[in-house]
Amino acid sequence: MKYFCRVRLESGKDSETTLFLILDSADGEVPQPDKRLISESREYRLFTADRHAKLVVAEYSVYSTEQDITANLENERFERMIESGEAEIVSTGEMQIARNDKPGKSGKVIRRRGIPKWLIPAILGGAVAFSMFTFAAGRHFGRNTAVTEMQPESVNVAEDGLIIPKQDAVPENAEQITVTIDRSYSAVPLEDLQLKGAVSRGKANILLPEFDKEDFFTHVPGYSWGFTSDPNGKKIEYYGGQAYDFTEDTKLYRVLVKYGGGSGTKDDPYRIDYFDQMELMSEEKARGYFKQTADISFPVWASHTPIRTVNELKADPESEYFEYDGGGFLIENLDAPLFETVSGAVIRNVNIRNSAITSEEYKDYGFLVCTAFNYHYLAEDGQIYETGETVIQHCSVSHSSVTVKLPEPETEDEQAVTTMEVVPPDVIEYDEDGNIIEPDDEPVEPTKHAEHCIGAITGIGGKIDGCYVTDFGIFNDLPDYYLYCGGISGKPAAVTDSAVYYYSAQGNIFNAGGIVGSASGARAYDAKGRELPNCYGGSIQGCLARSIILKTETAAGGIAAEGTTDAEGALISNCYCNELDFSCGEFKDAERVECIKAGTVGGIIATDGSGKHGHLITNSVSHADFMVIGQKIRSSFDDTVRQAPGYAYYQENILTVLNRNTVNPLNPKEIYTGTFMFGEDGVFGDEQGDLAYPEKIADLISKTIVEDTNE
Repeated sequence: MKYFCRVRLESGKDSETTLFLILDSADGEVPQPDKRLISESREYRLFTADRHAKLVVAEYSVYSTEQDITANLENERFERMIESGEAEIVSTGEMQIARNDKPGKSGKVIRRRGIPKWLIPAILGGAVAFSMFTFAAGRHFGRNTAVTEMQPESVNVAEDGLIIPKQDAVPENAEQITVTIDRSYSAVPLEDLQLKGAVSRGKANILLPEFDKEDFFTHVPGYSWGFTSDPNGKKIEYYGGQAYDFTEDTKLYRVLVKYGGGSGTKDDPYRIDYFDQMELMSEEKARGYFKQTADISFPVWASHTPIRTVNELKADPESEYFEYDGGGFLIENLDAPLFETVSGAVIRNVNIRNSAITSEEYKDYGFLVCTAFNYHYLAEDGQIYETGETVIQHCSVSHSSVTVKLPEPETEDEQAVTTMEVVPPDVIEYDEDGNIIEPDDEPVEPTKHAEHCIGAITGIGGKIDGCYVTDFGIFNDLPDYYLYCGGISGKPAAVTDSAVYYYSAQGNIFNAGGIVGSASGARAYDAKGRELPNCYGGSIQGCLARSIILKTETAAGGIAAEGTTDAEGALISNCYCNELDFSCGEFKDAERVECIKAGTVGGIIATDGSGKHGHLITNSVSHADFMVIGQKIRSSFDDTVRQAPGYAYYQENILTVLNRNTVNPLNPKEIYTGTFMFGEDGVFGDEQGDLAYPEKIADLISKTIVEDTNE
């Protein structure tokens, strides 16, 4: 006998989905699903990520069948088995799964139909500063206060900014532990709150209330309320909305801290769980260690100020440090880059989705970082200290765009006044002999100005590893051109094990590539921002670009628009690009029909730049419709490079090229090995089959998937 379960997930009004799971029946008994099985399923992760759900109710039915069932069966097949009688229902049940639940707990509950909206506090919300005289963080005023005991059947209520959770029933004869929440901080006297839990193995697991960040009068922008057992405590010991094990009766007091808690050290990083905490980071030019602990969605009315965090070390290399760990959570609805200028930083596990930058400012843009600098400082003792290049690991940008354009002209509400057009007379100029000076027949074309870079991860700089970009667009409508645009970065230090899928760059752009605009690497800068001769990086390894549309004027490349670098030994290896749509050149019309001057395109590199050393392309696959290098001066490729038609990319033999060892000819100890793999059908492919991608980004692909809400 084989078993499966049908699970209906519900999170708030009109928010539900159904999934099917195979159950293990090795012990011969009827198996039951648990929290771990459900919460680790791909459907559950997508459901909760898309809705930012803190609490999900799972209603399940277990079925037995004699039919062969496997995990890759379509949901419709399971439904047909139920409808035809091939599967027989054997048990039913429900459970609720909180985002911070410990795996393995059954989580069975009895609930009323219909979940109040305030069971799941919204991420969106406004906040203003308020007068602090009525509140004392973690302080007891000493008056006699009554105690309200939380009854199991009571529903969640919100008072004084406190969202009180529903408690599990505690048997009357069971040993209990009580947590008392002091509420004497309120201007209006409120009774203390008691939460009771049954003791099991010497402890009781009790879910604490949380503070409503949407509450206009109690939330402090950039700060968070929490709990401490010390009446005069200044740090959060217990976070709201989380369950803790208590071994004795405990009284907790409210405490206010910067950000979401933490002290900014490596062992105790600042916690970030709300959008206005990022604005405080920007105000304070944050330094230290930060970790995001929840999905963050910016309200439609909130405008983000990019965070500038520059290491200004002088004599002590360890004097300042910055690290931001996104925890794998989402950041949505950004209207500006997350970081502006950074140096010597580490940024990892950040996932930006459903965001759009629209600006008229001509500058570098990247959704994570605009510009990453590596500064050299001369100390008083004459020693030079270096911040080092910023490292960006395991991040993604999806369903987002950067549009740079002039503002729309203001329209007059009044009726337009028609006036007679005044035509100035022809102006005739004479030379010193009285002869008429004839105007030039062909006016001189103005010189086109181009600088600055745009990329999804960074505009300029950064050592980028294991990042994924999908459904990303760049458009420039300014008179000045962008010099370099790339799906990952305009001009990074280096990129490894990263992928770009569905990306377009159009408008006034000179050079654009599927992964990078320029592979020339990065330079070091002095304390005044002047370029130093030190040049490093330039290698692009283990990367892929797929479904790329580039409409540029000078160069368009599958991996890089422009090669060559002043650093020696730069490689483009273990890469491939497919499904390329290039329109490159100077055109007479906006529709790009009549070409005045053709640009250069290439399957891997479009053209070489002015760098002293060329790139070596090796162990890579380039599309057969393009030359591997469009215009070759110093760069080259060896006989490990394959040119393949579109259908060949779906063959698993492509891994024999992409996953070879690449040894740097100038440094034999420097060896790179590809990590490409084929995932489940449909995860990274289409009707023709699956395509290979770096193993490091497997979870990022599922993180970027959103449900199609179109009817």
